[in-house]
Amino acid sequence: MENVSRVLSRIDTIEHRLGVDRNAGFRAALDARLGTRPAAVQSGTADVPAAAFGTMFTGSGLLPVAAPTAGSVATPSVLEDYLATHGIEGRNGSLGTDDLVSITGAFDDRAARLLPPAAAAWEAMRSSASRDGVDLRVVDTYRSWDAQADGHQQYLSGEKGAYVAPPGESLHGEGLAVDVTNGGLVGPGSVEWSWLRDHASAYGWSPISNESWHWEFRGRP
Repeated sequence: MENVSRVLSRIDTIEHRLGVDRNAGFRAALDARLGTRPAAVQSGTADVPAAAFGTMFTGSGLLPVAAPTAGSVATPSVLEDYLATHGIEGRNGSLGTDDLVSITGAFDDRAARLLPPAAAAWEAMRSSASRDGVDLRVVDTYRSWDAQADGHQQYLSGEKGAYVAPPGESLHGEGLAVDVTNGGLVGPGSVEWSWLRDHASAYGWSPISNESWHWEFRGRP
């Protein structure tokens, strides 16, 4: 209930700043002020699934709206604006709790957090995959600087066979990457990889050439 109270209080604050009459429709007035609704979600808490929130972010904080769809996923320009506004690119691996939101689909109950625009896009994509009978799961999402450094050292020592980039050079550190799993790291021949190959780009997710399980959020075309 505390989170709900915080949300309602923050909405009241935003309405007051915008001079919005609640009876006139807050969302419509805010849409008009913004010109468009950027496709991101900012919960401000790490324990609220992004699916419970919608596709709007503001510089002022919490705003639960309808669940995201493919058409509302952030474009590259909206994503760039978000990264610049929040100083994300200069804080790779050093994002705080308030910068990230939890996502569904975590494998083995692991913590799974992404930057809000990526979280909204992941939830929209995962929902679409589920309708096609595919259960997308993630084994890794945001990584701190230390976690990335440890993984890179394990790769250099041969403890990890899969490549792990040095700290500061992976989009995991910006909350914009996921490693998809089905109990193993997915690749050609798996239903998850085949679905992602055919549909992920519509939700702004792109693969990289040498890691079939690793997908990065860059904004929908």
